[in-house]
Amino acid sequence: MAIKRLSASDCTFFEAVFRTIGAGNQKSINLNADVMVDVLYPDLPAQAAAGGGEVTLSVTIFGPGGRPAQGPLKRKVIKGTSYKNWRLNGEFVYGPPDDPHRYDKITAGDFAVMRFRGDSKPSDLDLILVSRQDSGDLVLHDAVSTLFSGKTMIAVSAEDVAKVAARAGVAPDHPIMVAAYDADFEAALEDAVLGGSAGTKRLLGGRGGHSLTKKDLEAAKVRADAIGESGEALLDAWLTAELAAGRIVNYVWSSRLNAVSPYDFQVTLLGGRQRLIDAKSTSGRFGNAIHISGAEIVEACGPIDYVVARVYALGPNGGTLRFSDPINSFAACVRAAHDAGMPKGVRADAFTVEVAALRWGAEIQVPWPDPDES
Repeated sequence: MAIKRLSASDCTFFEAVFRTIGAGNQKSINLNADVMVDVLYPDLPAQAAAGGGEVTLSVTIFGPGGRPAQGPLKRKVIKGTSYKNWRLNGEFVYGPPDDPHRYDKITAGDFAVMRFRGDSKPSDLDLILVSRQDSGDLVLHDAVSTLFSGKTMIAVSAEDVAKVAARAGVAPDHPIMVAAYDADFEAALEDAVLGGSAGTKRLLGGRGGHSLTKKDLEAAKVRADAIGESGEALLDAWLTAELAAGRIVNYVWSSRLNAVSPYDFQVTLLGGRQRLIDAKSTSGRFGNAIHISGAEIVEACGPIDYVVARVYALGPNGGTLRFSDPINSFAACVRAAHDAGMPKGVRADAFTVEVAALRWGAEIQVPWPDPDES
């Protein structure tokens, strides 16, 4: 994510401005190399070279003044031999047929909030225009200005954009929210990609007037898988410390040995008692719903204590861990209700469980282990 303070020549990306301000023949928006390459896409030069000197992407434009999406429009990111910076280039952008004067008042000093998608190179761009010439953007424009101190383009996070939007008091359906971190939206997205109906219902309302694409969902699934793997790794680090301190006898990372295992770890406690632990991980809040598969419910009905390890607030420094009480009785109730209530030939393969349905122990802060320590 980045924000560009538009120069007069940047504004000529929009046909109406090009015709009226006489600011050269650029017809593109400069993308400063110290942000576009040094921060966002280090591999962009190689990717562009492989594509004949350019990278094609789909651009969806929002605003100014909270106007809804226009696009996607096919454009390209290029860097000519005479250019100092990269450029968002291609055909002129015209106002849509139902709003032909949409971009007439875009002027130098307005902002383009840019949310890129794509790993090694940009494939999609949400471009949100914030114009001081539009009465609907005045407060937001002032709020965005506070992020700048002399530079014309800066890298930002979704949290930065959320703070700016909150400071400006924008409505939840304002397009700036496309680029802003929203804990409730992220929780709904996580719930939806894990099969939750409540999350799917929430997502049908979109965010900032922007519906989710197939690429958005695919990316969310990849993130959910990565978060699950990170949660297991953090729990492994905690168990390693417990073993070293003599508080457990042994443990096995079961899901690493067999990916279809209905639990992640089997732990031998002091005295020889066994315990099965299943990690349920999120980068968000403890209160986000968890998802328990049918196979996990069946396993939890067995004689060995089965507990859920809620790993949450995962980040660069580690995460927070809370263990449930054994859920064996809870699982038996779920299974009995399922077996008694389902029509013949119908089986639920997973269950969404609110964290309040289980009893939980205290918070445990777990840092990532130092990679330099043996």
